[in-house]
Amino acid sequence: MQDFDSLKDMWQKPSGEPKSPAILTINKTSKTLKMKLQRQQLHGALVLVLTAILIASMAIFGGFNFSHWYTYGGMVLICLVCLAQAGFMYSLYKKIGNIHETAAPAAHLQQWEAYYHLRKKQTKWNMPLCYILLNIAMGMYLVEIFTGRPVINVSIFISVYVAWMLFAYFYLGKKSMRKEEKRLSGIVHDLKEIETQLVKAD
Repeated sequence: MQDFDSLKDMWQKPSGEPKSPAILTINKTSKTLKMKLQRQQLHGALVLVLTAILIASMAIFGGFNFSHWYTYGGMVLICLVCLAQAGFMYSLYKKIGNIHETAAPAAHLQQWEAYYHLRKKQTKWNMPLCYILLNIAMGMYLVEIFTGRPVINVSIFISVYVAWMLFAYFYLGKKSMRKEEKRLSGIVHDLKEIETQLVKAD
């Protein structure tokens, strides 16, 4: 990455001297993207926490009277996965908040690039791990539920469940990741474009 230190004064001009339109635009774009990404992570974390609370309440107060420990174990595992993912999303919320659009150009670009590369690494293991654990939990929970049920009913449920999981993972999940990656790569690209403009103007 090219050193931006020599461009610091051009990026952060004195308060009485206006910034260039390009810099004002990228500052606004960066702030807007931060808000969108933070809102996405925070809302997701809250939904997962509420989901964990709901499932835990059902396990404790639902009066299901399951016979096997692993049925309740499946419900507990689902709660733990939800809470772990909520904590993960909240940590991303905090990391995004640490990106400062008013920082010097070198620091600002480095912050976005660091977050971009972090997310690319995380998506390789986070989403697969989350789906694997959730499906293990569901398997533990459904064993007792399916016991004694007609084979046709069990087959239909499993078919629908598997189809939904595949759709959620390969379409919804991938689409969400592509959308986030497009946003992040866009802001990094724009920052590099401004770097080039400032270098030429220097």
